[in-house]
Order: sequence, then structure tokens, then C-alpha cells
Amino acid sequence: DHVTINENVTACDISHLPLEEETIDIAVFSLSLMGANYKEYLQEAYRILKAMGVLLIAEPITKWENREEELIAILSQIGFEKLTFKKTKQFIYLSGIKFRI
Repeated sequence: DHVTINENVTACDISHLPLEEETIDIAVFSLSLMGANYKEYLQEAYRILKAMGVLLIAEPITKWENREEELIAILSQIGFEKLTFKKTKQFIYLSGIKFRI
């Protein structure tokens, strides 16, 4: 998070995480693509995900309405595959896999 609220939270900009490449299995973005540099956040997720790692995104529909294809295209350009998309009245949900082995 941008602000540390207790010892279990690391303060950082998620476009530059203090993690080595290919070290995590799942990256979750829940109401967190608010920064203007959200593409860098997604690129960072790709960097730290292991091969076969999963990306999960849940965002408010109000932010992405009529821009869903833009977000899907960015994920594809970064390298995520097997993209899935679901829209409800309040949220959009996306997932993707890093297949690079």
C-alpha cells in the first residue's frame, strides 16, 4: 500500500515492488488500478509472477465502462494470455495467466 498501517503492510509504489522476478503465484488487483500509471502496475505484476502465475482484477465498472477493451488490450500486450472478462452492475472482473516458461 502507499501507507503502512501496521507491521504487516509494506509501503511502496506497486509499479516498483521490492520482489525478485518470478517469485509469486497470484497477483490480485482489487480496487487498486487508480493511479495514472496503472499500466506499470500490470507490467510489474507480470514481472513478479512465476510461469503459469495468475492475475486477478476486480475494478468498479464506473472507472472502466466503455473502456473494457482498452484494459484487455493492455493485458494482452504485456503478455497475459487466456484472458477472461466478466461484468456485473457494479464491477468488472478480469483474469489472465502468464504462460511464459
